[in-house]
Amino acid sequence: MNNGKEPIFISAVIYVRNNAATIGSFLQHVYGQLEKQFAQFEIICVDDASTDLSEQKIRETAKDFTCPVTIVNMGFVQGVELAMNAGCDIAIGDFVYEFDYAQQTWPDDMMEQLYRKMQEGFDIISACPNGKTKLSSRMFYSIFNHFSNIKAKIRTEAFRLISRRAINRATAMNHATMYRKAVFANSGLASTYLTFDPQKAAADRGSGKERRTLAMDSLILFTDIGFKIALVLSIIMLCFAAVVGIYTVVIYATGHPVEGWTPIMIFLAIGFFALFAILTFVLKYLSLILNLNFRRQRYVVGSVEKL
Repeated sequence: MNNGKEPIFISAVIYVRNNAATIGSFLQHVYGQLEKQFAQFEIICVDDASTDLSEQKIRETAKDFTCPVTIVNMGFVQGVELAMNAGCDIAIGDFVYEFDYAQQTWPDDMMEQLYRKMQEGFDIISACPNGKTKLSSRMFYSIFNHFSNIKAKIRTEAFRLISRRAINRATAMNHATMYRKAVFANSGLASTYLTFDPQKAAADRGSGKERRTLAMDSLILFTDIGFKIALVLSIIMLCFAAVVGIYTVVIYATGHPVEGWTPIMIFLAIGFFALFAILTFVLKYLSLILNLNFRRQRYVVGSVEKL
């Protein structure tokens, strides 16, 4: 008996990294929302080599749950993207909620809102907070959306709901997704987002170094910013070479240049332009190679335990 609940199977994948202070209440919230709406569901916690009592808190909280709870222990710290890959590879739900951080900042019915919106024909739906984000985040999304060829624009997200078709499409595009948000946006499937007013400020997510590395890798992999920068520099050097060449010829024709100065200056002007032109072509070929042989990052799982 479904008791009026949705008959489909739902998975919830939660990234955990030293979240002992919040993981208990977060699990209770996720379980309560799923149990209220769905007849069958599972919860998967991906513990990214936490050094606090996160795993113990998960066990204590999940002991009274009636649904399957899985703890995926990563072999070492591998970051949100690879850890979420591991969790989604294990998930068997028709739809999957992805939580990149174990902290609730959204209204209690936000999970249900995303599911209802999904019924309108979408495959990817994100819950996005209203209000200002960090300057660094705004700069990254602005640059990414401007230089990428992705039709769907990306923005700051609290969590997302994705269909099994979207997961299969992302897996077909790349064995292990480096930046899930961009890959889903680039999947060609219908996507949208719902906004909410945060109930409290979100805690800092991971180290600044990890976020900077991910941002730089994503810009290189998903946009043509490197090629365009090299192209602009080549045009600048072309103009510089033309100016130097004209100046050199004028000095040669009207003045008394030092012996050998004219050919050296012309050679340097042409050489610098050629260097940047070659760099432009190299970057273009590298971008094509990346697109054809999409970077394959693999994760290392220490253990998987069903509670």
